Amino acid sequence: MGRSQNRKMEFQRFTVKDEKCAMKIGTDGVLLGAWASMQSSDKVLNIVDVGSGSGVVALMLAQRFTECKVTAVELEPLAVEQSRENFENSPFNSRINCVESSFQDWATESGNQSSFDLVVSNPPFFNGKPKSPFHARNLARHDDYLTISDLFEGAEKVLRAEGVFGLVWPVEREVDLMAAAKVFNFHVIRKCVIRPTPQHNPVRFLVEFKKDTCGTQNVPNIIPTNIVLETGEGGGRHFTSQHNELMKAFFLKT
Repeated sequence: MGRSQNRKMEFQRFTVKDEKCAMKIGTDGVLLGAWASMQSSDKVLNIVDVGSGSGVVALMLAQRFTECKVTAVELEPLAVEQSRENFENSPFNSRINCVESSFQDWATESGNQSSFDLVVSNPPFFNGKPKSPFHARNLARHDDYLTISDLFEGAEKVLRAEGVFGLVWPVEREVDLMAAAKVFNFHVIRKCVIRPTPQHNPVRFLVEFKKDTCGTQNVPNIIPTNIVLETGEGGGRHFTSQHNELMKAFFLKT
């Protein structure tokens, strides 16, 4: 399946091909694209998607935020090529583009400083895990080239004062994430724990941060929400009404 030359996923308003990408379209990305910055849609005009891959998250955000411009930053050349094709064939092509660069380099460019309302990433978060023989897949999955500290450092540079940094992250590395956030003076403003079924423990969560511009740690404790993806009943995949509600503007069938 991963080697297919005709891979594509059709959404209501756009189609995403991913045959050139080391990382295919997955649940983590589409959840992030639907969930990010739900409470501040009127304030989002400039978005950057870090490590954009096929561009699916960037496309979902371009659909949701109708006045915004979206920049996808991607280091792997074939993924850049793929996302540009997907953007060009979408109805949002005038507001969305892909830059071939590391996020670390891109974030230091003067024109990007303090310019973005929202930074999102479905980042490479494997650390110390066995590697693939394929460089592009390692780039997409392992954090050798983009650590969580790199992400926070770059987000700190490019976000406006009230900007939001959102990402999807594995539960097993939550301590690492929160430690990095503290170093760069970010605090949590939203969190959603993802459970595959009611019977399974969560393995991922969605989270958003803001810069602690006042230099205080006296920020309110955030009560996480939860989303259960599948009912776990019967054969096959049966999505919950909760999942379907989140994805109703995107999926053809929910």
